[in-house]
Amino acid sequence: MTDTIMALDRSVRRIDADGHLHVERCVLSAAVVSPYYGREINGAERLGLEPDTIYWMYRDADALREAASSINGKPLIEIHQPVSADDHPREITVGSVNNATFQAPDLIGELAIWDGDAIKRIQDGSKRCVSAGYAYETVPETGEINGQPYTLKMVNIRFNHLALVEEPRVKTAIIGDSAPPNITKETSMAAHKPMSTAGRIAAAIRSGRLAMDASEEDVKKCMDEDETEEEKKAREEKERAAADEEAKKKEDEERKAADEEAKREADEQKAKDEEEREKDDDKKAQDAAVDAKIKLALDNQRRELRAAQDAREAVRPLVGDVIGMDSAGDIYRYALKQTGHDATGVHDSALPALVSMAIDAKRPARPVRLAADSAADSDSPLAGASARRKA
Repeated sequence: MTDTIMALDRSVRRIDADGHLHVERCVLSAAVVSPYYGREINGAERLGLEPDTIYWMYRDADALREAASSINGKPLIEIHQPVSADDHPREITVGSVNNATFQAPDLIGELAIWDGDAIKRIQDGSKRCVSAGYAYETVPETGEINGQPYTLKMVNIRFNHLALVEEPRVKTAIIGDSAPPNITKETSMAAHKPMSTAGRIAAAIRSGRLAMDASEEDVKKCMDEDETEEEKKAREEKERAAADEEAKKKEDEERKAADEEAKREADEQKAKDEEEREKDDDKKAQDAAVDAKIKLALDNQRRELRAAQDAREAVRPLVGDVIGMDSAGDIYRYALKQTGHDATGVHDSALPALVSMAIDAKRPARPVRLAADSAADSDSPLAGASARRKA
């Protein structure tokens, strides 16, 4: 069984002699209300927006009209990424944008796609939508466009690039029809793949079942009606895979956070233990210093006591026992003063010698014995003793 898909008589696409794809008319952006997470909005912190809350923003029509020329000549790239002359992503640049005009509510432009792989993805419907990347300013404003309320508005828009995407935020930003004009394409059911969401939207717009400015609710309703059992199964599997991936990512983040917390606690405990060790070492050093000072003081005191005791012993022959003095120097000076010697100003080391001299001076002189070469006289004590021994 085969499906026959007939192309439109008037295609907005053409392939040139070099195989490059040219798209005559493509919606690049639109003055519509779109949902954005707070974390995606420029100036969110200034405006006090919550990161995980959805806000509805109006892409201002006047701002798009004024910004239209800024997208001319900008690169068409595979993924959203800011570009500049200094940081040009050559590997993902696949084409360019030109001749942009604002035709309310749409910003319309021409595309030239140079890269063969990108052309194939556009033709098979796997990546046939575009999403503009631009700088803008956010201003608070309450209003309603096509029945959709909004609380924020984009102004001062300046385009930077256009990206190929599977699902655009502006639902009408789809790259034209799916085949060159006047060509019939047959595909077997075995090779048939479920049409992408973007492809179904494009088909619904071409058939007139969905308006170019349809709301998100209309688009979702149309997609739900067209969804086959196979597509539903594929969508549910994709949603489950996304949920599993999100759960795994969350688990990895929680595990990483737990590991970081454990490391932080371990580092804190290590620092605390090191601080305690340093305190213990400081205390031991202080205790050792105190012990050394005490020992030195005790040693000095013992030396002074021994010196005082030695001084008492030394001066005893001069003045007897000295009581009430603990300083050796005071004891020596006291004894010398009592014997008529003024030792004021004399260094303590010289006092023992002065005391010793005073003691020597106090002792009575010993008689000097003279030797005699002659025999002893009979009148001398020695002669008498000699006679007595003889008798």
